[in-house]
Amino acid sequence: MNSTTLTCPVTGNPDLYGLGIRIGIYIQMITVQLSGLASAVLQTEDTLGQGTIIFVLATGVVLVRLLRAAADIQPVEVFPILTLLLAQVGVCRVPYWKGQTTALIYMVEVAGLIALFAWYWWHGMDTLPRACHDDKAFFFAKVSIWHWFRTLNKVGSVFAIIGGVVSVLFYLGAIILFTFVRAANFVRRFRGETGGRGSKEEEDNPMGYGPLDFLVNIGAIVYVEMALKWNNISGVHSLVAPGQFMPFFIAIAQLLSVFYGIGKAAMAMAEDEDSLSDAEFGEFCPLVYHLIEDIALTKRGCRGWQEFALSA
Repeated sequence: MNSTTLTCPVTGNPDLYGLGIRIGIYIQMITVQLSGLASAVLQTEDTLGQGTIIFVLATGVVLVRLLRAAADIQPVEVFPILTLLLAQVGVCRVPYWKGQTTALIYMVEVAGLIALFAWYWWHGMDTLPRACHDDKAFFFAKVSIWHWFRTLNKVGSVFAIIGGVVSVLFYLGAIILFTFVRAANFVRRFRGETGGRGSKEEEDNPMGYGPLDFLVNIGAIVYVEMALKWNNISGVHSLVAPGQFMPFFIAIAQLLSVFYGIGKAAMAMAEDEDSLSDAEFGEFCPLVYHLIEDIALTKRGCRGWQEFALSA
């Protein structure tokens, strides 16, 4: 494709942000938050971070390839999906104490997406072909991406770089620390020494959740959908293409697996409460029996004293 074939309104690229891919990312966002909530409340296992970073990695690779081609993508197509990917990795929970490889991939993704975000708003959008006179974005109203909104995102990219550097250093330090601790525990076990309580504490250490994560997800969804609507981007609103089914059904399967885990944990918790109440009732029964027996003996004693007083 060359610049002469570009159209306005834009005909979108379904392989990058088609309906199935977008809905898959949206469902995965909500699923990750539900999994974190269940992990904190019901003590279920929260392992969706791995699937999320693979999903983001695949979409990010497609985006980078299109940007390298330059002529196959317009600026109005980049910022919605780029913001969506940043929001997804920003609220994703990757437990660095369970998988160092996953945490390393997560760090690379965070650093790469932040660098791409900064490059796009500072320089990249000027290098891409542009068919429409103006492009719109959602910022509580319909605004142009080429004026003060671009300046705002430039400033935001600076803060994102600072936050990303801090996050990457934290994860890198945590990975090094946990690797050293695990190596030390392995040496101790090899020597026959005890002291392996760290693994249990690591498994019981939840990543947590918060309402801010849900707000970020909802804001990103509205941001993307309003950008597609206001720029009249076509060709990305159908599930007919085979390539849209895979991410959509993968996200559905992850959501169902979370609901299954929640139901299983709730049933186990109910069984534990029933067994605990039965045990408490079993301990309480002898006390009630002895209390009734004491009351009966007391009544017998009182009757004996009454009979003795009457006879006297």
